[in-house]
Amino acid sequence: MSLTDKINQFYLPEWLSVEIIAGNFISFTPLFSYGSTILSIYRKESSLGFSIDICATMIIASTLRIAYYFIIPYEIALLRQSIVMVVIQVLLLKVSLVYRPRSYDADILVQGPPLTNDLKNLWVEYTTKKLNLQTAPVFTREVFVTLFVHFVRYFDPSFRRYKKFWQWNSETPYWGFLIKFWAVITILTFLMQKSTMFGGVLGTVGLFIESLLPLPQILLLNNLKSVEGFKMILLVSWLCGDFTKISYLMYGAKNISAIFLIFAVFQMSLDFYIAFQYVYFKYYYEPEQESLEMRDLQSAVTHV
Repeated sequence: MSLTDKINQFYLPEWLSVEIIAGNFISFTPLFSYGSTILSIYRKESSLGFSIDICATMIIASTLRIAYYFIIPYEIALLRQSIVMVVIQVLLLKVSLVYRPRSYDADILVQGPPLTNDLKNLWVEYTTKKLNLQTAPVFTREVFVTLFVHFVRYFDPSFRRYKKFWQWNSETPYWGFLIKFWAVITILTFLMQKSTMFGGVLGTVGLFIESLLPLPQILLLNNLKSVEGFKMILLVSWLCGDFTKISYLMYGAKNISAIFLIFAVFQMSLDFYIAFQYVYFKYYYEPEQESLEMRDLQSAVTHV
């Protein structure tokens, strides 16, 4: 056998293209990024340091993306990724709830003022000042700020949500919600299968929810002023996954909407902000003196 023949043995077959390699890599990335988290929680027998809000975000977003595919088909690799994501997140949720700290109690979470109260107070304030064309822009801005604050607060694990959504003390409500959610989405997708407008709404909402994945972690680190318990490998996997997904969308995908790329870039920007928080709180932030008991209680409540 000549030297040329030996070298040709190592050539990749024609069917093994870059698109196939990248497509399969992006499809099964969740197994590596979140599988390691499951293994870590199982070994430590504690989910302290992991926010189960991540499970809610990814299960809901991935389910909507799967439904979106059956109305407006897109790249099969992204569909496989969504299916794998749902499966791994369900397993992660189960393990996290089993090993959740016993000290967790949603009833002691801070309950902020209802949105209706804040909007009512704004209306009363500006009507007493005789709302006119000059004060209308200020009033409008205040309303948008109030809506934004309440929107962000909903992702803050230190605040008690409406009816304690995804903060329940027992395990049963989590599975009850998911079963009802999957049933509703399945029925709506079957009934609205020919409506591209409905499909576009599903896809946009799903991608938007997924892009907010890092937000609970950002708020958590900001509240604790510490990265204790935060797994750096999770952030690295997020960044690697974002980079791979953006690269695939730009250079490998053919039948894909621009909204996939827009929300992917937005999500990566939030991940970079977490990286900034990690460096700042680990190497530059000087924490104030506080009791260890209060610190432990806050960690037990807000990390799960």
